[in-house]
Amino acid sequence: MTAVKPESCEHCGMFLFGEDPEPIRHQVIDIPEIKPRADEWQLHALLCPKCGLMTRASLPEGVPTGAFGPRLQAIASMLTGTYNVSRRMAVGMMEDLFGARMSLGALSNCEEVVSEAVAQPVDQARDFAEKQAVGNADETGFRQCNGHAWAWVFVTQFVTIFMVHLSRGRKAAQDLLGQFGGFLTSDRYKAYDYWKLGRRQLCWAHLRRAFKAFSECRGEAGRIGRELRSETKKMFRWWRRVRDGTIKRSTFQEYMGPVKKRVFALLEEGTACGHGATESTCIEILAYEPALWTFIYHEGIEPTNNAAERALRAIVLWRKRSFGSQSERGSRFVERMMTVAATLKQQQRNIVDFVTRATEASLAHTRKPSLIPPVSLRRAAQVAM
Repeated sequence: MTAVKPESCEHCGMFLFGEDPEPIRHQVIDIPEIKPRADEWQLHALLCPKCGLMTRASLPEGVPTGAFGPRLQAIASMLTGTYNVSRRMAVGMMEDLFGARMSLGALSNCEEVVSEAVAQPVDQARDFAEKQAVGNADETGFRQCNGHAWAWVFVTQFVTIFMVHLSRGRKAAQDLLGQFGGFLTSDRYKAYDYWKLGRRQLCWAHLRRAFKAFSECRGEAGRIGRELRSETKKMFRWWRRVRDGTIKRSTFQEYMGPVKKRVFALLEEGTACGHGATESTCIEILAYEPALWTFIYHEGIEPTNNAAERALRAIVLWRKRSFGSQSERGSRFVERMMTVAATLKQQQRNIVDFVTRATEASLAHTRKPSLIPPVSLRRAAQVAM
């Protein structure tokens, strides 16, 4: 801290002295020059005076067998696995920012080391997510070895799980959700149809888009769409007031009674409105009708699947930049790094420190850090609710 005081009065020139109890604070944040540090271990070979054979010393426990240490490996892997930087650009950034030269092959090796280091914490996070009361799921296209694959995501309050799978069917959804038995929010994709409707919430953002498409049609379909959009606007207006605490949930439930009846009636009208696409969509939505209203009666459930869609955005950007992964190993790296980054962001924890500690623990064969949120964070969330 540097105290800067005026030497004289700017009005009359009188010499000034003393202290200002409340000075204006001006802070400048900068980053000092970063230089890589090379630690060296000299492995001696000594001759046995008894048998005449040479014995070479081994590296101490926890020392990497390669040329790069845990923090450097963590940062390099995060550039490609978290921040959507291409491998060539990541290699350039490592040299420009940190003075650390590495080849593309060395970067790939770093990714493999880090992927294995975080595998156990990711598995533990998956187990934790399966025990939560509420979750959101979604999926998007991906590529593996230039073939079709899909990136799936499962979002809970404190943990987000990514999975790259060769299937987009029910089996993949079951692999993603595992033993999860809580309330599931999703779109109308058929892979989730094994879930009980009473423990499912359909995404109203998707429904709203469907209703907008209805409203752009002529005749009865257009009228039905416009009225459905009107009811949807009411619902979201009241829901925002529930979230900001200006109306009670019990009041919201009373308000929603007539809305539910009107939406049901309009959807039934839509099944015979004379517009083929609108009729089939209304029939489909009515089949899920109990899952439209779960959020009204159960705490912690949102009417949209925005949490999962926002989480998927990161892997969509990754896919656009890299065109997917070139191997199963690459897919595991993507899903693990995405899981670590999204989960730590939810918990407001430092990603670089976590990945570094996980890599150090893997080298030293000690206990790895956990992605499971601290008890204090979970208690604070319960109080907030």
